[in-house]
Amino acid sequence: MTYCDLSDLLKMMPPAELAELTAESGDEPDETVVAEAIAKADAELDAYLAGRYRLPLTETPPQVKSLSLDLAIYHLYSRRGVMPEVRRDRYRDAVAFLKEVAAGRARLEGAGGEPAGTLKEVAEVKSTPRTFSRGSQEDW
Repeated sequence: MTYCDLSDLLKMMPPAELAELTAESGDEPDETVVAEAIAKADAELDAYLAGRYRLPLTETPPQVKSLSLDLAIYHLYSRRGVMPEVRRDRYRDAVAFLKEVAAGRARLEGAGGEPAGTLKEVAEVKSTPRTFSRGSQEDW
């Protein structure tokens, strides 16, 4: 499951601009290049979310779609070597937010997934009963 798709990208930029970033020639965006950029963005997203949420998310909240779009557009621009400052800033902001999510200082609203694990799932400690106690030490 991808967090965004070609139609979402076309809402963010004109088709001609997307074609310039993806197609080697022609006026139509190269869907293969778009899919690769989206896959790269989603893998990056998942790397940050994996520690906090069960993946794949059962639904894609608008916030995740927006982050995926910012990351994918950044990756598309990086193919051409010309990066508008606004795209670089949006990428940096997205990564900074994802780092906050990964650290547990921020969370995704309506992520459609459960936290990645609870303490019981991570570790369970068992031991034998105590041999010595305050009561058993009084005779010493």
